[in-house]
Amino acid sequence: MNPAVICTTFFDATRLTTLIGELSVPQLKAVLKSGGIKIKSSATVISPSRRRAQWGQQAAQAIGAGNDELAAELLQQFLLQHRRQLLIDYLDALGVKHNAGETDQGFLSSASAERARECAALLLARHDPAETAAYLSYIAFQQQSTVFEGWAPLLRVAVAQQPPATTDQP
Repeated sequence: MNPAVICTTFFDATRLTTLIGELSVPQLKAVLKSGGIKIKSSATVISPSRRRAQWGQQAAQAIGAGNDELAAELLQQFLLQHRRQLLIDYLDALGVKHNAGETDQGFLSSASAERARECAALLLARHDPAETAAYLSYIAFQQQSTVFEGWAPLLRVAVAQQPPATTDQP
């Protein structure tokens, strides 16, 4: 699953906006730049909060349009800067050596699929399911692993994040 698909699968529009809103201005700028979006403001003077809101809209629109570079940087910034404990808990459960949740080790390929999923299930129970599912999918993408493809607990989270179907009844 590519980063933009991860974002749109596990975060609805409101949740994505909230997630983007947690980023600091430098983090948000890094996200936009990584996706090739110019961050210069228009010639009119606007307030910092309005500029930030515009940048957030641009980021969300780019993700919706499939900008994987921007989505990858968003996930990276969000996870490392705002949900580091999620990374630490998973690596600790797997017994992977790390530096505050960061490692260069390809741990999904070194752990058995059963162990990776067992530890992932623990993580889903302890942390926000949508954020956890996005993290697990993102690390699988980064490490080119298929360990979570078709895994029922992640599929349930994806389905839970989708808006309810509307019925047109007269």
